Amino acid sequence: MNKIKQLEVKKLLKELDFVESDFNYKNEIVSDADSRFIISVNIFIEKVPELKEIFDKRVNDKIDLLFNKNEEIEEVEDIITNDVPLKIKKIFREIVKATHPDKIINKKLNDIYIQSTNFYNNNDIVGLYSICDQLDIEYEVDEDDNVMIVEKINKIKERISFMESTLAWTWHHIENDNEKEQIIMSYIKSQLGL
Repeated sequence: MNKIKQLEVKKLLKELDFVESDFNYKNEIVSDADSRFIISVNIFIEKVPELKEIFDKRVNDKIDLLFNKNEEIEEVEDIITNDVPLKIKKIFREIVKATHPDKIINKKLNDIYIQSTNFYNNNDIVGLYSICDQLDIEYEVDEDDNVMIVEKINKIKERISFMESTLAWTWHHIENDNEKEQIIMSYIKSQLGL
């Protein structure tokens, strides 16, 4: 791989690493905010028993519908086979040579082995490239791989934008209690289809 191409891939992998880190950080905020938001919603609707009964029924109906859809998706996924491309096998083999716990006694490298096994099992060539960079293992990247890395970066950025647009995110970042209560009421109305 020529030097410019190699630097381009390393730049993309670093950007991917940053975007994944940003996603993990914001996901943690949203996870915490979600639980506190739902607790606040429950406290709010506890004050009006009729509203609580209607709200609980609507939420339970949505959960049942979601559960049924997930069962259908799992059935389809069981039918699909998961063949590992030769390129991924070759890269994984090189990583295993440098990190396998039976050959190398080094906690960091053994952890990388576990991480690379997960990437391999998920056909995640981008993750394997990242590990190759950490271990100074050479690999060949084609234009499709660059496109795949850019697509992965963009998907994560979209997920971050979505998180930042949620009511829980907005509710978390508002200081004013009246505004927080208005967001809770908007959420309840949306769940009731009002």
